[in-house]
Amino acid sequence: MASGEALNPERQKKEEKRGKRLNREMAAVTYMFMILFLVMAGYVVYFVLHDSDKVLNNSYNKRQDLLAERVTRGSILSDTGKVLAQTKTDKKGNETRVYPYGSLFAHTVGRISHGKTGLESSESYTMLTTGINPVFGMFNEIQGKKNPGNNIGTTLNVNLSQTASNALGSQKGAVVVMEPDTGKILAMISKPSYDPGSLTDAKWRSLTADKDEDSALYNRATQGLYPPGSTFKLYMALEYMREKAEGEAFRYTCTGSIGKGQEKIRCYGGEVHGKVNLTTAFAESCNTAFCQIGSRIKVASLRGLCESLYYNRPTPLQKLEQNNSRIAITDMSSTGDVMQASIGQGDTLVTPLQNAFLVCAAVNKGVLMKPYLVDHVEDFDGRVLETMEPEKAAEPITEKEAKELKKLMRATVTEGTATSLLYGTYKAGGKTGSAEFQNSSKDSHAWFVGYAEKEGKKLVVSIVVEAAGTGSAYAVPIAKKIFDAYW
Repeated sequence: MASGEALNPERQKKEEKRGKRLNREMAAVTYMFMILFLVMAGYVVYFVLHDSDKVLNNSYNKRQDLLAERVTRGSILSDTGKVLAQTKTDKKGNETRVYPYGSLFAHTVGRISHGKTGLESSESYTMLTTGINPVFGMFNEIQGKKNPGNNIGTTLNVNLSQTASNALGSQKGAVVVMEPDTGKILAMISKPSYDPGSLTDAKWRSLTADKDEDSALYNRATQGLYPPGSTFKLYMALEYMREKAEGEAFRYTCTGSIGKGQEKIRCYGGEVHGKVNLTTAFAESCNTAFCQIGSRIKVASLRGLCESLYYNRPTPLQKLEQNNSRIAITDMSSTGDVMQASIGQGDTLVTPLQNAFLVCAAVNKGVLMKPYLVDHVEDFDGRVLETMEPEKAAEPITEKEAKELKKLMRATVTEGTATSLLYGTYKAGGKTGSAEFQNSSKDSHAWFVGYAEKEGKKLVVSIVVEAAGTGSAYAVPIAKKIFDAYW
């Protein structure tokens, strides 16, 4: 074949096929690397937005120990700038973490001695980061001085916290106070408590031994699981309103009990309510009426409603240790179990924080705001570096449903079990509860979840007093003191 003559047609086809195959292989490799790059870039973005705080503030992150050698841990402040936790350094350079309010904020602010908890844990990295000018920071390090860490400004209000604590007194229980239209947690009290600033080894051994079964290290507001008692009737009333036929009106005659044998359920204290509608059954907390409602509703739909308000999953508050509220009934549950759940008994368990959520949504036109404790981050001079804005968590109910629930809660105050709230300068509503608990002959847990509003300002409380008695006698008076102190 002469030089320059065309290639053999078969060989030319093979070369073309080989070239196309190589091009496909190169394209596949290129696309694979592009996909890997996009996945890695996406993970970096996800990590920064979602997981970075968890990793950076993890107590096992050794970077915190390195930072602590160069930075003095910042302070934790109340909503008005009062010091809730700070580091004091003596002339020899020894650092001591001080908690000016003793046991009052032990479960929210937390501790750094004998393991970090609360905001001391979740905001640890932030407080060990300095906002000082880098030039001055370098100059301090050259001189062997530590730089001041950033401060955490919280939503916690000292006055409301002290009021709630004093009102709870020596009783075991928890109080949560929130702004429903922002999600700010203004107070979170758990009792018994302890002083995180005086945790000697001996005191720590005593607390962990817990011979008196006080569980003082336990944050009852976010970790305590209690049967909700009649406060669960908020969910039952809402589910009934969703399922009832248009124009249908609830009518029931209470004889004081419902069911037979071991499954018989009575109204609290043996009371007989007679003829009731939904409003009076709710306001007077008629157990048999709500058992009747429970026998008619769709269990799967009720369960879905509960899960939309953070049953069976973590709440949006990620700054503190918490347990999940839970509802266990399903379509396979017995009639007796469903009836027990209808009045907040059986295997239904809630935390005081989560038990405030439906009230918050009802007071805020159906929108549940994400609960939060950290308002802002500031440097040692008070210059704000970052501000946390209110954020919607969910919209579990409609505005119409919110209005109907508020009417029911208002009736509890005007004609039901919380009439002592009728005489404040504010407009209040809510639901009381008396929850029996397993393996105990003691009195019931006393519950109140409710709201007060005046001149555009709104407040929601969730209160449980362990083994005290009725919610109207023991929880409502605490709510009244909190509302009175706020207004």
